[in-house]
Amino acid sequence: MARLIVCALAVLCPEAALRADDAEDRAVAFVEKLGGRVTRDAKAPGKPVVGVDLNGTRVTDADLKELAALPGLTSLDLSGTEVTDAGLKELAALPTLTDLDLGLTRVTDAGLEQLAALKTLTALNLFGASRVTDAGLKELAALTNLTALHLSATPVTDAGLKELAALTNLTALHLGGTPVTDAGLKELTALKRLVTLDLGNTKVSDAGLKDLAALPNLATLHLGAPVTDAGLKDLAALPKLTALHLVCAQVTDTGLKELAALKQLTTLDLTSTRATDAGLKELAALKTLSTLDLSHTKVTDAGLKELAFLPNLSTLKLNDTPVSDAGLKQLAALDKLNRLEISSTRVTDAGVKELQQALPKCLIRY
Repeated sequence: MARLIVCALAVLCPEAALRADDAEDRAVAFVEKLGGRVTRDAKAPGKPVVGVDLNGTRVTDADLKELAALPGLTSLDLSGTEVTDAGLKELAALPTLTDLDLGLTRVTDAGLEQLAALKTLTALNLFGASRVTDAGLKELAALTNLTALHLSATPVTDAGLKELAALTNLTALHLGGTPVTDAGLKELTALKRLVTLDLGNTKVSDAGLKDLAALPNLATLHLGAPVTDAGLKDLAALPKLTALHLVCAQVTDTGLKELAALKQLTTLDLTSTRATDAGLKELAALKTLSTLDLSHTKVTDAGLKELAFLPNLSTLKLNDTPVSDAGLKQLAALDKLNRLEISSTRVTDAGVKELQQALPKCLIRY
C-alpha cells in the first residue's frame, strides 16, 4: 500500500506542477495583453513571477482575480488605473506581497480595510489617491511591517497622522502636498526609525521643525514654502541629514549660514528660494556636497566662482537663472562634475562647447 501511495504521488506531483505552470503562463499572458509587464526571479527554481506592473493600463477589479495564479508575487503596481475598493479584495490571494502601488487610483478608505490581510506588506504608495482620508489610515495600523508609506497629494491631515504611531518600522514617509501642519509633526515623534520625510508643499512652518529633533535617523528631508531662515537653525539637531530639499521655501542668504552645521550634507536643493550670489559663500563649508540645485534663483555668473570650494560637486542644476558663458568658465575647475543642467539660461552653443572640452565626461543639458 505504501508503495502505491508513493507511486501515486510521483505521478500527481509533476501533474500539479504542470498545472501551476500553465496557470502562471495564462496569468502572464493576461497581464501582457493588458499592456502590463512582469518581472521574474531568474535565480529561483522555475523563475517564478515576482513582479507585475499594470501602471496606466485598463485593468479592472475583476481582472485582478487572474493574479491568484502568481502566488510568489512580491510587487504589484496598479497606479493610474481604474481599480477600486472592490478589486482590492482579490489581493488577499497574494500572501507574499511586499510592495503595492495604488497611486492615482479610485481607492477609498473602505478599500484600505482590505489591505489589513496583507501582513507582509512593507511599501504602500497611495500618492494622489484623493479619496483616502484620515479615517482610512486607521486601517493601516495592522500593517506593522510597513517601512515606506506614500501619502503625498491626499487629503490626509494632522488628525490622520495619529494613526501612524503604530507603524514604528517606517523609514520613509511622504506627505508632500497634504494639508499637514506643525501640529501634525508632533504625531510623528514615535517614528524613531524614520530616514526619509517629505513635507514639501505642506503647511509645516519653522515652529514645527523643532519636533524633528525627535527623529535622530533622519537623512532626507523635504520642506516647503512656509519655512524661513529662522527654521533652518533647528536642522542642526539632525546630525545624519544628507539630503535637504527646500523647494519654494522662503530661505535667503542669511539662512544658508545655518546649513554650515550639516557636515554630512551631500544633496541640497534650493530651487525657487531667495538664494543669491552672496549666499553661495556660505556653502563653502559643505565639503561633502555632491548635488546642488540652484534652479529658478537669482544666482549669476559672479556667484559661480564660490562653487570652486565644493570639491565633490558632481551634479549642478542652474536652470532658469541668468547664468551666461562667463559663468560657465567658472565651472571648468569642477573636475568631478558629471552632470550640468543649464536650460533657460543665457549660455550659448560656443560657451557650452568650451566647457565640454574642459570637462569631457560631463553630461551638459541646455
